[in-house]
Parts: sequence; structure tokens; C-alpha cells
Amino acid sequence: MKPLLVWCASASRWLAWLGGLALLLSAALISLDVVFRGLWKITIFESFELSTYAFAIATALGMSYALVSRAHIRIEVVYNLLPLRWRNGLDVLSHAGLALITGTLLFWASQMVWLNWSTGARSPSALAIPLVIPQSLWLLGLVWFALLAWLYTLYGLWCLLSGRQQEAAELMGVTSLEDEIKESIHTSERPS
Repeated sequence: MKPLLVWCASASRWLAWLGGLALLLSAALISLDVVFRGLWKITIFESFELSTYAFAIATALGMSYALVSRAHIRIEVVYNLLPLRWRNGLDVLSHAGLALITGTLLFWASQMVWLNWSTGARSPSALAIPLVIPQSLWLLGLVWFALLAWLYTLYGLWCLLSGRQQEAAELMGVTSLEDEIKESIHTSERPS
């Protein structure tokens, strides 16, 4: 199971990079639109519409990376005072809640994409993009996120029930300040 989690983390990192690239391209299109509007009073790229799609897709692709890198925000006022077993239980519970919410979001998002595909809905702009194209990419990011949320929940529960407390903490626990400092040092020492 561990190799699968490593592969999922690597795939999530690549998807986050793709989302970042989409945002970078959006910024370039917005910049070009601003220049063209300033100089020639025309808009060529419809950058507002494209950047909206890119932002939604990048967010969906980035959520899975935030999950595998333990970057989602959690309130840990009492969390750090609890014993490891209780913290792991809360981690499994929080991941299960995330998986349930993501599953619900996935259900309704897929309904919307299906409806737009079946009706042939297009964006109300000069581009008239079939909405199923950007929404399907967004949906794929949500599917990946939901799969990882369930995978991490089940693996964390298995670790918890089999007495592998430290492994569960490393997989799902809140990163400590020391871990974040070590990761920052490790990242800065990598050759470019």
C-alpha cells in the first residue's frame, strides 16, 4: 500500500504543477489583454473567461497535493495536547469528513457536467466554449481528490486499528514546526 501512496503523492505533485501552469498562462493572457485594451481598445483573448476556468481547474488539481503534503488548514489548539492515538483518531475522522464532503461535491459536480454535456451548453461569450470541456477537467481534479481522500481515510484507519500509530501520524497528522523547518531546508538544498 505504501508504494501506491508514494505514487499518488507524486501524481498529485504533477497535477499541482499543471494547475500552476494553467494559472501562469492565465496571467500571461490577462496581461496581453490589458496591453491590447490599453493600446488598441480591443480584447482578443477573452482572458476573464479563460482565467476563470483555469482557476477552477487549478484549485481542483491542487487540493489533492494539499492533502498528500498535509497542507490543509486544521485548528490544533487541543490536538497537540492529546496522546498520539487520540490525534490519529481525530485525523482519521477529519479525513473521513473530508471524503464525505468531497464525495457529495463530486456527485453534484458530475450532475452538472452531465447536464451541460447532454444539453450542449456553451459559455455566453464570444468564445462560446462548450462548458463540458473546462468542467470535465475540473471534475477530473475533483475525482482524483475524492479518491485520495478515501484512500487516505481507509489507510489511516487500517494503520490506527493495526497499532501503527507513528505511520498514521506521518501519513495524516498535522506537521510540526520542526518538520516544516526540515522540509524547507531540504527543499532549499536540492540542486536546481
